[in-house]
Amino acid sequence: MELDSLLLMCATVAIVTFVFYVAASIANRDWSTNIYYVLRLVAVAAIAVFVIPMFRSIGAEFDLGDLGLLLSFVVLIVAVRFLIVDELTVSDDWLSSIGISLIGVIMIFILNEVFVRVMDIRMFANI
Repeated sequence: MELDSLLLMCATVAIVTFVFYVAASIANRDWSTNIYYVLRLVAVAAIAVFVIPMFRSIGAEFDLGDLGLLLSFVVLIVAVRFLIVDELTVSDDWLSSIGISLIGVIMIFILNEVFVRVMDIRMFANI
């Protein structure tokens, strides 16, 4: 792996970490954080950056269409539930996980489109 690819991947994880911080803060209505919460956000961001393209390419390899993308979204919901929502004070854990994941994925797709149109860089591979 080249240095520019590694830097782009690190920048992508940092951006996705911020995206999930914003999504979780919107769901929780609390913008405070601590180091353990940031580490959980980084773990979810790493899962999102590496798992979503992996499942999507596996789905394309077996000619399953968007089933790989759907499976990666389910994995993301489970990761958000057990890594992020445990730190939050919400009334329904699974509903909050679905909401945070949905807001996060929508923000990731919007950011990817902005990066492609403005800087001609695909920040998020295979999206």
